[in-house]
Amino acid sequence: MKLVNTKSAYLLLTLSIATLTTLPQAQAGFFKSYSDDAQNFRSVVIPPVPDAIYKSIDDQVKSKDAALYLLEKARLQQSHRQYAESKKSFDDAFAILDAKNQKATVSLSAVGSKALSLVSNDSVVPYNIPSYEQVLAHIYQALNYIALNDTEGAGVEMRIAQRIQREIELAHSKETEKGVAAATKNEDKPASTEQESAAVDSAFAGLDPIAGKIKNSYQNAYAFYMAATLWEALGERNDALVDFKKAYELQPDANIKLDVKRLDADNKPSAKAQKFPVVIFFEQGLVPQKIPATLAIPTFNGLINVSYARYDPATYAIPSSLSIAVNGVQTSTTTPLSDIGVLAVKTLKEKTVSNLTTQVARSTAKYIAQREIGNHFGVFGQLATNLYNTASEKPDLRAWTTLPSNTQVARLMLPVGTHTIELSNGSTRNTLSIDVKANQTIFIHNIEANQQMSADTFTVPKKS
Repeated sequence: MKLVNTKSAYLLLTLSIATLTTLPQAQAGFFKSYSDDAQNFRSVVIPPVPDAIYKSIDDQVKSKDAALYLLEKARLQQSHRQYAESKKSFDDAFAILDAKNQKATVSLSAVGSKALSLVSNDSVVPYNIPSYEQVLAHIYQALNYIALNDTEGAGVEMRIAQRIQREIELAHSKETEKGVAAATKNEDKPASTEQESAAVDSAFAGLDPIAGKIKNSYQNAYAFYMAATLWEALGERNDALVDFKKAYELQPDANIKLDVKRLDADNKPSAKAQKFPVVIFFEQGLVPQKIPATLAIPTFNGLINVSYARYDPATYAIPSSLSIAVNGVQTSTTTPLSDIGVLAVKTLKEKTVSNLTTQVARSTAKYIAQREIGNHFGVFGQLATNLYNTASEKPDLRAWTTLPSNTQVARLMLPVGTHTIELSNGSTRNTLSIDVKANQTIFIHNIEANQQMSADTFTVPKKS
């Protein structure tokens, strides 16, 4: 591993201290943990949201983390049935992401924040929204469109989500091919890199059984199944079949297999049956929160302590099915679709591995700068630098924290008329009345968080 130049490290540390004392944005990223705000957001997914929480989000709309705050706001607005407001918040977040993706050149501010992160911490760099969060954002936006009776807009959002997943799948395939080619040429990793990887593997050992539950960290069956349900509701059976098959590939459940068989057989609904679909989407719990941890990495300068984010395995909740009763009669339970908690764990481990070299370089830079400042300014300079290094070395705990822990689904076929649906998960219950009509599909979006439950219903008429 290439060591940081002594003079560069000294200059970067001096620049960072000066920057942190003059730039409010840098001060916020340095001194404040996003988890402080996140806890407030998580507490009001079901209960009413105080104006102060929305104001705290609005205060961040011009910050480096504006997109992340807007995603939190959009999620809260949707869970409280403010669909038009949620749609606008998602649109504002997407506009920020699009502007970032379309930027042809690296701006000076981006270079500055990256340099600053080398001698402070990753929290000063704008949050890079991971793929699984972007996909879920577009699926939630599709739900907003469905709630606003705009199935065309919902379809656009579904296709964007699918495009993101396909693009990332292709990118991962190319990376895999590069890895195989490198292995064929016997291109061994440097010893230091192998030691770093071994240290990360050891640190994440408790989380590996969780991360191993899914194929990859960027695709989820929830997106494909919801898209398939919309296509089928609109009469687009071929598109529905493709996405049901993809959902089954990612989550090989017997009930999803029945959906595939139903469409694959091209069986038209029987006019005599006079039963129509009611699809219940269940979002259970809240995604685990990141916690700080420290890892000792061997380097040429001895052991370097690296701060990083991880999850506590004890906070991961195994999905539990939702029981469904229709008109007082127990009929079915929900089927797991996507474990968002597992997606978060797997994504974080991949990110930690890929960013480890930068983290080691940052710790090395601080070590060298501390030594040089001690040589120039004596024990007091070294003490001040040591205090700065200790305060600044904190992990990046940012994430979209109001996402569910997992998603599930159940499909009912009910006759025309009014029905009482009771949803229960242990001590948490929710009862709602639905009006089933011919040639339409009812979507029920049910959210459970903090031992509370809330549901809303939407209808999608079949295209004539």
